[in-house]
Amino acid sequence: MSESTNIKSIRLLPEDVANKIAAGEVVERPASVVKELTENALDAGATRISVRLVGAGRRLIEIIDNGHGMSPQDALLSIERHATSKIRTADDLDSIDTLGFRGEALASIASVSKFELVTRRAKDESATQIQVDGGILRNTQEIGAPVGTRISVNRLYFNTPVRAKFLKGMTTELSHCIDVVQRHALAHVGVAFQFTHNDKVLLDVPEGASLRERVALIWGLKFVQDMIEIKGEQAGFTVHGLIGHPGLHRSGRSHQFFFMNERPIINRALQFGFEDGYSGLVTIGRHPVGIMMINTHPRFVDVNIHPSKREIRFRDERTARNAIRDIVRNALEDIRLQKPDESPQVLHDQQGQANIVSFTPAPPSSTPSIPQPPVAPQHADTSAPAAVNMPDTMTQQPYTPAESAPLAYEVNETAEPDAPIEQTEFLPEDGFPNVEPGPVYEANIPDASDVGLQLFDTYLLIPENDRLLIIDQHALHERINYDLIMTELRDKNYSSQQLAVPILIDVPPSSARLLEKNIELFAQVGIDIESFGGNTYQVTAICHLYEEAKVADAVYEILDELSQGNLFDKEDFLSDFMRVATQACRASVKAGDKLSQEEKQGLIEGFRRLRPPYTCPHGRPIITELTLTQMEKSFRRRQ
Repeated sequence: MSESTNIKSIRLLPEDVANKIAAGEVVERPASVVKELTENALDAGATRISVRLVGAGRRLIEIIDNGHGMSPQDALLSIERHATSKIRTADDLDSIDTLGFRGEALASIASVSKFELVTRRAKDESATQIQVDGGILRNTQEIGAPVGTRISVNRLYFNTPVRAKFLKGMTTELSHCIDVVQRHALAHVGVAFQFTHNDKVLLDVPEGASLRERVALIWGLKFVQDMIEIKGEQAGFTVHGLIGHPGLHRSGRSHQFFFMNERPIINRALQFGFEDGYSGLVTIGRHPVGIMMINTHPRFVDVNIHPSKREIRFRDERTARNAIRDIVRNALEDIRLQKPDESPQVLHDQQGQANIVSFTPAPPSSTPSIPQPPVAPQHADTSAPAAVNMPDTMTQQPYTPAESAPLAYEVNETAEPDAPIEQTEFLPEDGFPNVEPGPVYEANIPDASDVGLQLFDTYLLIPENDRLLIIDQHALHERINYDLIMTELRDKNYSSQQLAVPILIDVPPSSARLLEKNIELFAQVGIDIESFGGNTYQVTAICHLYEEAKVADAVYEILDELSQGNLFDKEDFLSDFMRVATQACRASVKAGDKLSQEEKQGLIEGFRRLRPPYTCPHGRPIITELTLTQMEKSFRRRQ
């Protein structure tokens, strides 16, 4: 059998093609350019770094520093592949103490943009200017410029339009760029950072700001007030930084920052060790926050395993994990242990400033009341099921869900395929989705006054025909609250509670634009937000079902979800949005709360009104069952 004639011979790739391939690994998005150029400025000993973007970095990225600069010869070599001043031999890879070392960044960036470099050393009378278009050197000359380096990256991906099509929307790309600068601003205390987008200053960190002051500038004073300092040394690792009180937690790990020898990194061993230190102190499914500055000898760490050097690997992952865990535990020893569900109370002074006060648990005898159904408007359908009348001792009643057609949310398929999609910037025109299937556990449930058995102060036991229903009281109450607020917001039948003192919320620069574009979405879930200046916003009105002290945390959680894009993977994304917002609802009964007969009756009556699926807003099951057949088999009454 003859060989195929279409087999092509092996050949060396042209230099421009090789550079574009390398750029695909190094320059993933505008934030990658910001990262590489900022790290070069830090390696050059800069104490002031200015980052200027236009069009979220697509049109222009400009980095200016006051570092030591380069000679004309070094400036020309810097745009060649694998040209670096950081290492000389392979042995140097075991002792890397700089942020960059491969010598690929400038060559890769210059190959996919219109690139300009201006640099000058203190001993030189003039600066060197180099201009490169798509990897082709266009011009070199001497000009006047201050000491340091200025790099301008214009029209990123102008010669690789396919790469440009894969970029996300302006808000997303800008958030990634700000995140890069924020991380370096935290890691390099003593260096001033300024971030400007479209001539608007989004971040300005002075040179003399401490770590705590930098955290306050980025996330706000309220956030940093609930963080404690950490410092320790173990197994060759030296750690310092700030970690959150056990009551300060998030739904994701977006507020966990790890720095290894001043390099922002990602490592699962460090994440697990950090969270192990909070074991038993934070609710399952929640994640503590912290900024961990870790230092160790470079030979214990491999930073050369990822193209962008984001991930690292330790020679002994277990030792690193255990060291972080023990240091965190030691720092938390003096913190007063609280129940996982407790959060710090937030009070507001006369000027509206938020203050963290002590963690005061509620008295054991106080149990949140069962919610009352919304007052039906005059034109309401009188054929709807009536709410159960509750005793006078109950301040509220279980709600009766209204029936309406489910929301059909459709994606606009007529948009231009080349246009970037920003999922956070469009809203459905209709209301909220409503589940229609009939109840599964509705028939033949005995009168609650005849059963009402509470097991372990956590579960309600209800016999029904030939099975025993076991209900989680906390999950059930959360679902009742969720359905109640969904009904009121969908029907726009809730009363908006104007706040005498607005709730001030400081958001990081990366979330400010995101919040502005979704103010209407917040209003749809009963949270009215207005700008207060800078990166501070004020909540002026809330749905009457929300608890004022929990609103700020709910807003932060929603912003975290928005920034990660987790809310918009499903068609009924407003329903997902509400699952986060319901954490601001008035408190549900908890596991361990002893309920009165009236409270048990109210929960059971609320359960009878539910429709499938029988889960809480977070997806946990509300009910399980033990059938007569299972019991008879257990007692060997049936084979």
